[in-house]
Formats: sequence, C-alpha cells, structure tokens
Amino acid sequence: MSKQLRLVLLNDNQGKPGFVTEHGFALWIEMDHQRILFDSGNDGSVLVANAAAAGVDLSSVDSLVLSHGHYDHTGGIPQVLDFAPQFSLYCHPSIQQKRYSIRDSLAKDVSFPQASSLALERLPNENMHWVTEPQQLSENILLSGSIPRRTDFEDTGGPFYLDKNAIDADLIVDELVLLCKVTGGIVVCTGCSHSGIINILHWVQERFPDQTIKAVIGGFHLCNASKERMQKTIAALQNMQIEQLIPCHCTGEAAMDTLIQELPGKVCRGAAGRTWEF
Repeated sequence: MSKQLRLVLLNDNQGKPGFVTEHGFALWIEMDHQRILFDSGNDGSVLVANAAAAGVDLSSVDSLVLSHGHYDHTGGIPQVLDFAPQFSLYCHPSIQQKRYSIRDSLAKDVSFPQASSLALERLPNENMHWVTEPQQLSENILLSGSIPRRTDFEDTGGPFYLDKNAIDADLIVDELVLLCKVTGGIVVCTGCSHSGIINILHWVQERFPDQTIKAVIGGFHLCNASKERMQKTIAALQNMQIEQLIPCHCTGEAAMDTLIQELPGKVCRGAAGRTWEF
C-alpha cells in the first residue's frame, strides 16, 4: 500500500490569510485510503469554515481521533457529526471526565464540552473505540495509547486538576499520539504533548529504533515551560534524528522563537490552512 501522507492543519492559534484562528487544534490526515480528523478544535464553526477554505470535505471523514479530553480539542464534535454521522471514534475511555485549570485559586472548567457529549450519543456504539494500548488504524497509521512519563523535567504543562480545590492533579493519562509511517521514516502528530514532547519522541524511537522522525506536528505545550525545561528540551531535540518540527497551538510564541533560534532550518510554525505532503 502507498505510504503517501497528506496533512492539512484546520484549527490553530495562527492562520494563513483567509483562515479563522482560535485557541484550538484540528488536523486533517489522508493516508491508506483513510480520511482522519485528529481533534476537532474548540469552535465547530471555525472547523467548518476552515475546512471549506482548505477544500476539505468533512462529510468524507472515516475516523475522528481525539488526542485528549480538553475543550479546545473536542468542541467541534457536534458539527463533525452533522457532516458525517457514521464516523468511527477513537479515544481514551476517561476522555469525558471533569477537569480544571486552576490559577490564582480560580478554577476554569477545561473539560470535554457537554454539547460534544450529547452529540456523541447519536453515534452508534459499534463506532466507539476505546484506546488504552497501541492500536493500528491502518497498515501505516498507529495510535500510541498512554505515553510513559520518564523525563525528570517534563510535566503536563499547566496547573491541571480533576477537582476545583486543586487536590487531585490531572496527569492527562488519556492523551493519545498518532503516528504515520511514510517512506523514509515516521510522522508524529500530537495534540498538546501533555505527556512531554521528549517523552513522546523517546517512545517513538523505542518503537521504531531504525526510523528517522520525518516531522513532528502539533502542540508542544511549552507555553509555561521554565528556562530549565526549555534548555533540556532543546538539548534532547538536538540529539534526535528529526527532520522537521511543526509547533502549533499551545506551544507558545516564546517557545517557538527559541525552537527556531536553536534548531535552525528545522522548525516551521503551524498555521491553519497549511498543508504538508510526505
């Protein structure tokens, strides 16, 4: 089977002219005769508008993969169902749990939106696939399951909790990463990298020890990273065989600037409307 891969970034904090921006993430993936939507953004109307601008037919989606249960990755589910009521859904079983971001004693609900939960009730049970271990979606597409947390400098990237009183930390164990095996290597797609981008890439290297990482696209969640974390992240990236980094969404402007400076020629900023082919 052909290993051709086409990616279209539909929702992102940045955008090409003619595309709507938002704090959200959605990536269109075409490979192995499959059309996969990886996350659905925050606002479904943004997803619909940007898909139309990019020439992406949402009614043709075969599968929706949800990287994790935060609202900015799952808000467009009702609109996707309106276009494609029979898609297959792949996500972790704990994706709909309540969760909060707490700063200065103020709790912000960042959970899976209620409208998306209600919309999923329209999806047949046989179309729901719960992922906790690595799972093949096709010959060349793999879902990670939970990523082991091994580095001593990476955390979830924010003050995330499962309760409003900041007692029970949310380790975001529902996070999934999607891998595409292309000619010459692996393309890594990540929603937010709450597991730690280096933890994720170490896992990829362990699973595919002889493969070059052709590209890493998605949110790296370095927006709150300390100087030490950035230094150790850069050092680790410099020691890996990675051809291209495409930071998006929650990476953070300062972190993007640092990546561009420290990894010259390897970094391309993500933006809604951009397309890549491998």
